[in-house]
Amino acid sequence: MTSLIDIARELGLSKSTVSRALRGMPGISPATVEAVRGVAERDGYIPSLAASGLTTGRHHAIGVVVPSLRRWFYASVVSGIDAALAEANYDVVLFDLSRGGGEERLFHRSLLRRRVDGLIVLSTDFAAEELRQLDEVGLPTIGVGGPTHGMPRVGVDDHAVVVTATRHLIGLGHRRIGLVGGVDAEGLNSTVPQIRSAAFVDTLAEAGIDVRDEWMLSGGYRFGVAKQAMDRLLASGEELPTALLCTSDEMAAGVLFALQAAGIVVPDEVSVIGIDGHDYAEALGLTTVQQEPEQQGRDAAGWVLGHLVGGSGDWPDVPPAPYELVVRSTTGAPPGD
Repeated sequence: MTSLIDIARELGLSKSTVSRALRGMPGISPATVEAVRGVAERDGYIPSLAASGLTTGRHHAIGVVVPSLRRWFYASVVSGIDAALAEANYDVVLFDLSRGGGEERLFHRSLLRRRVDGLIVLSTDFAAEELRQLDEVGLPTIGVGGPTHGMPRVGVDDHAVVVTATRHLIGLGHRRIGLVGGVDAEGLNSTVPQIRSAAFVDTLAEAGIDVRDEWMLSGGYRFGVAKQAMDRLLASGEELPTALLCTSDEMAAGVLFALQAAGIVVPDEVSVIGIDGHDYAEALGLTTVQQEPEQQGRDAAGWVLGHLVGGSGDWPDVPPAPYELVVRSTTGAPPGD
């Protein structure tokens, strides 16, 4: 098995220089880092994280707290985190909260201190005592997705995203607009659904458009739940909106399925827009406000690693993640226009 000494001997470097280059430590030239990592990758070098932790006080691992890996957004963020950390020779230590039934936390202060150098939290609400414990651990911590009190986060401006989607429908001429939102029970974060619903109501009010209670549907951020909600509206005999804003693409897919099964033509009779940029959105022809969760994961990992290297006690301002309105075939002018 290739060792640090083997790599150092081949490149004419000291063992300590090779070690620092592999760990992304400051003071090593980019050319040297590239050469060292190239030889390490070629020869299949596997670093001893336990040994490096003993000598440097670091474990070369970042903890990732995720509500559930069953959801596309969270899985995409974790994929981005893992890719960025792998490039820096760091491992991911995953804390999947769904394994404990959602409310039972699977991490403790002592566990964090023994295993990770930093923490990335995905869309999770914490109780005041949990936040206090996290603060006591003293690890660099950042959130991804929904905002978590007391920590910086990487994520889109959820209010602006919904305003963009709603104004797209209004710009097409729609005045009878419904919302498919609700609470994401599995997401363990109540803030994003609240922000998105409030932004929808505010944007309609600014345009002088009434919000109708019967068109405010609870889709639970799930395909099946959203389909059932749409089925109930269709069966009620109530007047249908000419457009529906779904606050996730997964719910939009459920709505499209229900409308198609009922023989309602999209967008000729009802327009549908989603949010997120799900992998299936393009195949469905779904108009959506697209974000990049994998890149958000990469960015969060980069912030944590930069904080570890820089050793600063303060986080710089983290700008909102980019988003883009992608217009496809599920939105158009209302009937009669």
